[in-house]
Amino acid sequence: MQKKLMSMLALLLTAILVVGCNTTDVSEDSGASKNDPSNSSTQQTPTENESEDGKQETPNETDTSTNTPSNQEQEIKYVQNGVDKKVNATESQSVKQDYKLHQLPGFTLSQEEPGKDIFVSNEDDSVFMRVETFSTSETSYANVKTSLVEYMNAVGDTTPLTSEELAVFKDAKNIEGYVVNFDTDKVVGVVIEKDGLVVKLTINDNNTQDLTAAMFAMAATITQK
Repeated sequence: MQKKLMSMLALLLTAILVVGCNTTDVSEDSGASKNDPSNSSTQQTPTENESEDGKQETPNETDTSTNTPSNQEQEIKYVQNGVDKKVNATESQSVKQDYKLHQLPGFTLSQEEPGKDIFVSNEDDSVFMRVETFSTSETSYANVKTSLVEYMNAVGDTTPLTSEELAVFKDAKNIEGYVVNFDTDKVVGVVIEKDGLVVKLTINDNNTQDLTAAMFAMAATITQK
């Protein structure tokens, strides 16, 4: 009887020791799992500038510049005193009127009066181009043309400009121009319909400067803002 009791006590003690060891192992494993981020069910997400492998990525600094349209300059070609010119013009906007164009260097833009801008040659302020624009919903091409013809007839004997002389305005819906020639000077008038605008140009030029073609080339870039 005593031997049986001792055997049962030994078995019970052994069972207690085994259970205790297993409990300790599980607790240690659980603690390790809690402290190891790689074993966590929630994984870290790479930051905006970090790749999947954890390396820091350098932002592409050229994206903005390459995706920005370069429309501030435009190459303009014209002939002055028999010489071919090729010049970069910079975009310029009228302060009071609803148009913009590419302005050649060597000209200064100012507002002559409300509704009239003037581009004056820096070399000779008697050489200039006056620009007046009207919305096609405001007035008609025919009305502006009548106004221009009356002005040109008041200046002197008019001669119509040929289609070749007006060829730079290739995207115009309607166009007509006139010139009054003097000994060394001339006055040019043009009316254009394009891009929802009716444009009236009056140009003063002389044989020395010979900038009519340059001013035509600028005016040909006129569009609505």
